Amino acid sequence: MLRDSNAAEALEPTPSLSRDELIAEGMPIVRRVAYRMARRLPPSVDVGDLIGAGSEGLIKAAESYDPTVYPRFEPYAKQRIRGAILDELRSWDPVTRHGRRKMLEVSKAVDRLTIRLGRQPEEHEVADELGMPLEDYQRIAMELARGPMLGRLGQVEPDHVDSGFDDPASILGKREMMERLARAITQLPDRSQTVLALYYQEDCTQAEIGEILGVTESRVCQILGEAAARLRALLARDERVHPPRKVRI
Repeated sequence: MLRDSNAAEALEPTPSLSRDELIAEGMPIVRRVAYRMARRLPPSVDVGDLIGAGSEGLIKAAESYDPTVYPRFEPYAKQRIRGAILDELRSWDPVTRHGRRKMLEVSKAVDRLTIRLGRQPEEHEVADELGMPLEDYQRIAMELARGPMLGRLGQVEPDHVDSGFDDPASILGKREMMERLARAITQLPDRSQTVLALYYQEDCTQAEIGEILGVTESRVCQILGEAAARLRALLARDERVHPPRKVRI
């Protein structure tokens, strides 16, 4: 009964509050989102900067919040807080364009090799396909670990599917992305699957994953980056085979 009571309480509409009251109610959400995202970012990222960016998103959410359209403020604010933090992180990244180009090159190489070999290629095979030494490929993989693909993977979570105010097309799109990611991840090498599970499901740091697997932290970073490139190739192929469904509203 207690569980049912808590669930019913969680679904109750947000009471009518002023802008300042909504901001006060939302600050704990900002801190939770900022600290959760900080755990997946390099130590050089100051969580205070994330809180500052998230606070700006909260203020905008409080100013635009309409309880007649969005019954609950928390999911509405959470999405905008996260978006504000991601926008801030993108503005810091001077190599985003370079990273996207490298991601595309590696993903295309992985896709070609997968078709040619009938299996997921080894690291040295991808390096050979790109015409570079294995050490250079591994260095690129470390750069890709900070790129947009892993960030996008971290954003696709169950609590974003039914947030209480998404339209049916948006909900369907998020569910399809989760399904596509799940299919793609099962096709990755076993070690890549293990690292992704520890990183995203168990919230382990790269150092902790290294201790668990008996490898260096930099090696974990390489595995994450290469997994991002492989996932991009797998998702692109999955979309060709299974085009996105359309929903009629």
